[in-house]
Amino acid sequence: MAAPTRVRGAVLRPAGDIRHFQVVLIGTHKEQHKPGIACVYSSETKEWGNLVSTPLPPENSIYSFRTIVYRGMACVLVGNCLYWLLSERSALILEFDLDMQRLAVIHAPVDIGANSNCHFSVMRAEGGGLGFLFLSDFNAQIWSRKKDCDAAVSWVLRRTVQLDKLLPLKQGMGVVPLILLLLGLAEDNNVLFLMADAGIFMVQLESLQFKRLSKISFWRHLHPFETVYTAETYIGGEHDGADLFAQHIG
Repeated sequence: MAAPTRVRGAVLRPAGDIRHFQVVLIGTHKEQHKPGIACVYSSETKEWGNLVSTPLPPENSIYSFRTIVYRGMACVLVGNCLYWLLSERSALILEFDLDMQRLAVIHAPVDIGANSNCHFSVMRAEGGGLGFLFLSDFNAQIWSRKKDCDAAVSWVLRRTVQLDKLLPLKQGMGVVPLILLLLGLAEDNNVLFLMADAGIFMVQLESLQFKRLSKISFWRHLHPFETVYTAETYIGGEHDGADLFAQHIG
């Protein structure tokens, strides 16, 4: 199989006094008929696992943008699944299930192609599970993916936040802001980083508390560090951390 043109990945390590880790790599090809692929390396066995693949929608389908993994946003770890966006303008999410060693494509809950000025990201939903953030103009929609009693999976719109009413976005003389861009997402705490004419803002989605980080606007993707593990700093053989520590690579 030819080498993928886009490769992303993550390093996973269980919390506590465990030194073994896993490296998950996923790749997508420039040629649209090629499948998405994934493979996992274990430091315990010092071996790579079997290659896992899934077909991707062709470029000439209803998704008119190339289905290659998007480098502008890091993956999100939800439970034992990793999620990546496929292209900055497609309505597709690539899911890798660590337990089942299965790769799949999930459809986003919003028609991205019908919105020319929008930004979006995968996230952790409140209470667990996969979430999806859709930012169009100054409105943020927060979705979650749920199973019903018949095990059918669907998206549910949980909340809509009017960011122009929440944040002090107006410039001097009451000028209405022209832009609001999503720069990044801190997944452990569901904190957004937004850029507007009035500066860079940090917004906590559950509490809707915000802070202006800078009055200077600039174009850049942010990849915030939320958890840092340093060997031999734990006390009593325990490490106060998440069940899985993920460090994104790409």
